Amino acid sequence: MKKLTILVFLSLSTFYSFSQDNSLHKLQFLIGDWKGTGSGFGNSTSEITASYNFIMNNKYIEVTHESNFKPTEQNPKGEHHIDKGFISFDTSRNKLVYRQFNNEGYVNQYILNEELSTDDIFIFETELIENFVPGGKARLTIEKISVSEIKTIFDVSFPNKEYSCFGTNSLIKQ
Repeated sequence: MKKLTILVFLSLSTFYSFSQDNSLHKLQFLIGDWKGTGSGFGNSTSEITASYNFIMNNKYIEVTHESNFKPTEQNPKGEHHIDKGFISFDTSRNKLVYRQFNNEGYVNQYILNEELSTDDIFIFETELIENFVPGGKARLTIEKISVSEIKTIFDVSFPNKEYSCFGTNSLIKQ
C-alpha cells in the first residue's frame, strides 16, 4: 500500500509539474486592460485598446483589440478594426494556440513558436488562415517591455515571400 501511495503521489506530481510548465501562466503578464498607439497598417496611426482576461476557470485567455485608425489621403474616413480571440493550451500537441477573429472577415489560428520565443518575446505564427490569400501567412509577436508595457508586431507573408511588418503597437497597462 505504501508503494502504491508513493507511486500515485509521484505520478500526480509529475503530471502537475508538466501541466504547470505548459499552461497559460507564461502569459500572466498580459492579463488586464491596455491602451496605446499603433503605426503602420497602411501608413496610418491608430489609438488602441486591448484586454486580456482569464475565463472559464482560467482555461482560456479571452483577447479583445480595438484600433481606431486616423484618416489618410487613401482612406479619408479612417478605419475601425476589431479582433477578438481566445488563447488556449492544446495538451495533445503541447502548444499554446491563439484563435483570432477579425471584423474584416479574417480568421487566424496561431501557434506559439517555442523555438523563436523567449521569456519576454512570444512569437505566434499562423497554421490556418481563413479568407486570406492562399498560401499567405501571418505572425504576431508580443514583446514584454516591462510589467506595464508591451509592444506587438504584426507581420504578413504573401506566397513565396518573406515576412514584412504590417504594423506595430505600443501599449501601457491601465
